[in-house]
Amino acid sequence: MTVALAPAIKPSTRLFLGVERSVCGRSWRDRLDERGSARALAIAQRHAVPELLARILAGRGVEVDGVEAFLDPTVKRLMPDPHVVTAMEAAATRIADAAMAGERIAIFGDYDVDGATSSALLSRFLRAAGVDPIVYIPDRIFEGYGPNVEAIRGLAERGAKLLITVDCGTTSIEPLAEARRLGLDVVVLDHHQADERLPDALVVNPNRLDDLSQLGHLAAVGVVFMTLVATNRVLRSRGFWNDVRPAPDLLGLLDIVALGTVADVVPLIGLNRAFVSKGLIAMRRRDNPGLTALMDAARLSGPPEPYHLGFVLGPRINAGGRIGRADLGARLLLEDDPAEAGRIAAELDRLNRERQVIETGMLAEAEAEAMAALGLEEKGAVVVTAAANWHPGVVGLIAARLKERFNRPAFAIALEPGGTGTGSGRSIAGVDLGVAVRRAVAEGLLLKGGGHAMAAGVTLRRDALPAFRAYLEETLGAAVEAGRADRSLPIDGAVSAAGANIELMATIAKAGPFGAGNPEPIVALPSHTIAYAEAVGEKHMRVRLKSGEGAMLNAIAFRAVGQPLGNALLKERGQAVHVAGCLTVDRWNGAERVQLRISDVALVPQPGRI
Repeated sequence: MTVALAPAIKPSTRLFLGVERSVCGRSWRDRLDERGSARALAIAQRHAVPELLARILAGRGVEVDGVEAFLDPTVKRLMPDPHVVTAMEAAATRIADAAMAGERIAIFGDYDVDGATSSALLSRFLRAAGVDPIVYIPDRIFEGYGPNVEAIRGLAERGAKLLITVDCGTTSIEPLAEARRLGLDVVVLDHHQADERLPDALVVNPNRLDDLSQLGHLAAVGVVFMTLVATNRVLRSRGFWNDVRPAPDLLGLLDIVALGTVADVVPLIGLNRAFVSKGLIAMRRRDNPGLTALMDAARLSGPPEPYHLGFVLGPRINAGGRIGRADLGARLLLEDDPAEAGRIAAELDRLNRERQVIETGMLAEAEAEAMAALGLEEKGAVVVTAAANWHPGVVGLIAARLKERFNRPAFAIALEPGGTGTGSGRSIAGVDLGVAVRRAVAEGLLLKGGGHAMAAGVTLRRDALPAFRAYLEETLGAAVEAGRADRSLPIDGAVSAAGANIELMATIAKAGPFGAGNPEPIVALPSHTIAYAEAVGEKHMRVRLKSGEGAMLNAIAFRAVGQPLGNALLKERGQAVHVAGCLTVDRWNGAERVQLRISDVALVPQPGRI
């Protein structure tokens, strides 16, 4: 059974609270048009759910008949037969054959969270089958992304007979050809965009051009999970599992799947919602010593939520690949000894703090370069920044910050002494960066490049930078202009400070988990007074909002200091304004209270106010 979804919802033309231009330059639009509002009313009446929840569901395309299935996303209901993915049956059979024969298996993973979780998930399954695989994570700086010939030769020398690449390998034609020459069979478990030509391997990738599974939204760790379901079925049919060697609890491993899915920012739709929803439940049991140690090292209070996976745990796993040892994340997720897990988690936490310091300095340089290139009127479709002193492991974070700051696709490139540069790009909605980068490789502008719609990696000659900039401007200009044209903020509904309580949060959470593809609901607080607003730290604003009835609500505006939002919060202290943002639960010293994460502010029309 699948969840019935209506066509994708776009903000209607109706202004919300009459806000035509906010302090951030945006119009506020009702997320629902007239048909969407009618569907929300039908959902509320038929399913007896609160109006705000009904509006949230309708705003995410849920039809009236699909409400119950959407509110309880299960893996059993949403996962199709794994064999619908091209080459899955052959790949699962080959992995099962290797497990039964006790062959030496090598796993080659990426150095990001998706790669670490994919490697750990596959390794845990193989260990349960009695196979202790070699796990190889390449060094981001010295080896770069994906399989390389030297590493593959080393794995062959260690006796590997089956090579499984996870979160990489789809475009690794030559390295995987070398693996075949050395006598290794190769299985690729990946989700990155593919070209017509594929390597000599069993390529399981729902984004390969001949795949009809419609599962291209999966992260690599989701593809690995489906592969394990298929492999498990083969082993069970052969009577492999028994009382001495019981089959692993795949659903118990969904905590790892959830972390990789959220951290890779794939859409939380369909099967991905089930992975994350059930994976969070598994994570709250704290069965994985590595994840438990990481949550403790990050001082995570309360049950983990998607926000924690994406912005608390994920960055710490990534820190190993960015500025430390690339395999630390995978090692942590595979560690069963709590003491050793605690040591690795503490090291990742330390590396993450070091990464933050490096990022701060690089971001200041990158923003200055971007502003100089765009000019006062900020003309240009893309931002491309580069410097010789930048850390290659942090450029992806810089690109993401530049994308947020300038609302354009952005690249940050670390130039190396040999005359080349490696960098990362991040895109805005509606602009496919992966396609543009692969075309640039085909045209000879890049030495190497790949990725997907929202993120890409590149390697280029330093003297090719101007041509690459010009190419992006020409290729992406129209799409960027269309993507930037809509500066509206979609609003799901209105609440007051008095109504923003834990009960309301529980109601909203029923439509989760929220993330890419299932955005956090944005609510508006009409005519609330800014009772308090002060800077906290160097970038953020702490705010208290007061309703007309006197109820108070704490709020936070991240990275608002010195920006239009922060300036307005300070200027309008003591005044009534409309405020928009996302409601969150702030947990401190065992207490829970609702807090608003402010996205925007709009002035309330008053006599004499211009």
